[in-house]
Amino acid sequence: MATTALTIQSQITNLQTDIRTTLEEFFASLPEMETNVNMSTALVAQSKAITVFQRDNRGQITVSDATAFVSASEQVQALKSVSEEIEDLMKPFIDRLFKAHRTATSIRKQYLDPIDAEVKRLKLEREQFASEEERKRREATLKAQEEARKAEEARLLAEAQLAAAEGDTVAAEAIFEEAAAVEAPPVILPSTVPDVSGTHFMSKWEYKLVDPHKLKDEFVKVDEVAIGRVVRSMKKSAERLCGEGSIEVYERRIPVDR
Repeated sequence: MATTALTIQSQITNLQTDIRTTLEEFFASLPEMETNVNMSTALVAQSKAITVFQRDNRGQITVSDATAFVSASEQVQALKSVSEEIEDLMKPFIDRLFKAHRTATSIRKQYLDPIDAEVKRLKLEREQFASEEERKRREATLKAQEEARKAEEARLLAEAQLAAAEGDTVAAEAIFEEAAAVEAPPVILPSTVPDVSGTHFMSKWEYKLVDPHKLKDEFVKVDEVAIGRVVRSMKKSAERLCGEGSIEVYERRIPVDR
């Protein structure tokens, strides 16, 4: 089994390498790809030389260049243009490859879904069986402990009555007190869940919400999606709607290049 798994893994690795090499060679052979890749390489190198502003060690802007701002805008437009060219060249082929991927995963799903469904069902049923057996074991343990406690209590009461009958009231009183305070002895009953090779139980602690109003503040999740929705709609007024002092709304001016 281990040898088979290694062989399959080796085949997968070789297949991935072959596919990548084949695709790289194919895309490189497209008529306009080399021109666009060379153009993008040159544009990226040019972009690295453009700096619109610089900051000091406190994060404050110390140098601002309006000419560089214009150059940066023109550079972004050029970069977006060559990016769109490469995207247009590759997209039809990528779409077909993606469709092939979806077809392959659909076939895999067809094979695996019935297996996964049965594994899930049987796993849940075994969990429920083990849980019920554990409940019965705890119940039987408590019953056995109580029976042992009562037996010990009855034994002590009998001793106390015998001591009283013999006139030893001090001993009788002490035994009566011991009987009243007797505790259940430890009783350990074995699990009735079968021990199956290759199967073990893992503890997983979960919870169910009883009263959300009693949760401490640190466990109450902030709904950032809802807050963002209100901010986009109401702008500065969102500060008051979300609660005075709870958030600060600010505006970002983001360049949009066509």
